[in-house]
Amino acid sequence: MTVLAIGTLIVLLLCGLPIAFALGLAGLITLYLMMGGEVLLAIPQMSFVSIDSFILMAIPFFILAAEIMVAGGVTKHLIHGFDVLIGHLKGGLAAVGVFACMFFAAVSGSSSATAVAVGSIIIPEMIKRGYNKKYTMGLIGVAGGLGILIPPSIPLIVYGTVAEQSVGKLFMAGILPGIVLSMSLLLMALFLMRKDKLVRQERASWPEIKKGLQKASWVMVLPVIIAGGIYGGIFTPTEAAAVSVAYALFCALFVYKGIRIRDLIDILAESAGKTSMILLIIGGATVFGYMLTILHIPQNITAAVLDSNVTKVVFLLIVNATLLALGCFIDIVSILLLTSPIFIPIMYEMGINPIHFAIIFVMNMELALITPPLGMNLFIVSGILKEPIQRVLWGTLPFALVMLINLLLVTYVPWLSIGILGIK
Repeated sequence: MTVLAIGTLIVLLLCGLPIAFALGLAGLITLYLMMGGEVLLAIPQMSFVSIDSFILMAIPFFILAAEIMVAGGVTKHLIHGFDVLIGHLKGGLAAVGVFACMFFAAVSGSSSATAVAVGSIIIPEMIKRGYNKKYTMGLIGVAGGLGILIPPSIPLIVYGTVAEQSVGKLFMAGILPGIVLSMSLLLMALFLMRKDKLVRQERASWPEIKKGLQKASWVMVLPVIIAGGIYGGIFTPTEAAAVSVAYALFCALFVYKGIRIRDLIDILAESAGKTSMILLIIGGATVFGYMLTILHIPQNITAAVLDSNVTKVVFLLIVNATLLALGCFIDIVSILLLTSPIFIPIMYEMGINPIHFAIIFVMNMELALITPPLGMNLFIVSGILKEPIQRVLWGTLPFALVMLINLLLVTYVPWLSIGILGIK
């Protein structure tokens, strides 16, 4: 039955069926052959219960907040605020790009939204000022992945639901690795672009700096509201997501006036489509995961790993290699839901902290965003400049190496992720 289930899933995926339906159908067929027709009655309820969660309600809110900010042109004011402050320095615009990705990630929780919103503005401007096109595309393509590491993070919300961990603690655990990775990417960018013949901007006057920062401050304060509200116990991550929507809507409509009321229909439709895709994957993966549990696959794999006396170091290396390979072909949420029934029991048996494990997972998925053939951020950056995917990929390689080093550092130095929580 195990071979049948996995074989069915592979065949369905090769036929081009969306992964949400491939997971659900593969699980359904196997369960039907094992348990008969009565299982059909339980499947709809099982799928519904999996998404009937207060924590998961944060996902549509954060997606909607990101869509409002992108449509409202909020990002250009954020970028301009950093630009008037440090854009005149040598390599300053590279720093502006990284900082803009960090801040936008801290209000959207989405890597694709971060890459689109920041990349569409900063990449053409960096090229215009003489920055190397290849490395500019690579930098923003990779920095866009910060959206799933720096809180809030949609994958961390899903992980918190699956692994029954505090989403607030998961968000906190992503802060330091996110900052370290951001600074590492910036240092690599400055090194690669040190010989570029840049068009130096004149230092902005104090009135220009003041005006630019005043405009940008409306966006910059949102991460503080979200983080301060969650960690200060004022509201839950889900309530924080709702607050971010209200704040983003206020900024887009009344502060920056980038959208009109009638534009909200299209924005809501776009965010509903992205939310539905994630929730359908969760529902389908729940059916497939239930089938795996009935077949005792996670239990058998856990027993086999423990009996083979695999050390924690080797296990984490295997996890990283597996996730990197899967990231080439499957989307982030699907990988999480497919591997969690197998990895999480072993993780607990080996004494690995589940919050530390979550950051390892998310950093692997950042690499998946720039790994062909699926690499979403490669396609986003390619679409912005109409450049071949191969050229974008070559530009990401030095930054991918930086990410890989950071991944190994976080994997084997748990303090970087859980030290902020006071966990050893």
